[in-house]
Amino acid sequence: MYRDIDKPAYTRREYITGIPGSKIAQHKMGDRQTDEDDYPVQISLVVEETVQLRHGSLEAARLSANRHLIKELGEGNYKMILRKFPHQVLRENKQATGAGADRVSDGMRQAFGKIVGTAARIQSGERLFTAWCDVEQAAAVKEAYRRAYNKITPPCRIRVERGEELLIA
Repeated sequence: MYRDIDKPAYTRREYITGIPGSKIAQHKMGDRQTDEDDYPVQISLVVEETVQLRHGSLEAARLSANRHLIKELGEGNYKMILRKFPHQVLRENKQATGAGADRVSDGMRQAFGKIVGTAARIQSGERLFTAWCDVEQAAAVKEAYRRAYNKITPPCRIRVERGEELLIA
């Protein structure tokens, strides 16, 4: 219902009241102090369609990927970042149902809608997650990304952005 980008951006939070808080607990995971250049391999999860992702599905994908990496690699042996923030505010014109609903509801008259949540707008080819790791940990990162993209709707691709020659050799 909210997957397609069909309306203009609705993001000016200073004018909008009643926006529910984001479910995303953290954007940087793993060893935050280590520099990205210290890791030889950089792997990203790339979205292949222009789409809106709700904050609940972003958090579910982040949680499943991070849990797998903590279990396989340990807390401080990798660095991962969620690159998108849910800025887009979603509205829904709630309809009354049941007996007597036609007398209570206004139908489509002044149907601006109530705020129901937030979403991140992601363009085709943009990176959703990026992780930095060692060469022998790349398989665990790829498996974590596979688990993550099962939680979101658009088709995704795992792209090795740095250190691909180390993984092939």
